[in-house]
Amino acid sequence: MSAVIPDEDIFYTTSFLHTSGIDNWQVYEDQNQAVIKFCEGAGIKIVKYLADYTTIEEWIKHFGSKWTTFRERKVQYDPKNILSPGQKIFTSV
Repeated sequence: MSAVIPDEDIFYTTSFLHTSGIDNWQVYEDQNQAVIKFCEGAGIKIVKYLADYTTIEEWIKHFGSKWTTFRERKVQYDPKNILSPGQKIFTSV
């Protein structure tokens, strides 16, 4: 399991469940980004559950202190990079 949780003894999970039609999803995406920006500006540590990062640096930040372990497990158990290609975390290891 590679779920990421904060390096804290106590943490909280929250979720926003929006419904939208095919044409009005952007307003909800903008709201989510505003929450993330607020948390970052206020120094609130957050971890996105269904992360949509586009750079390796963002993934490293996401996994934090667990990055090395995550990377080692990927090399050990998926050396051909067959699993989870959509996240584009490991295009080359």
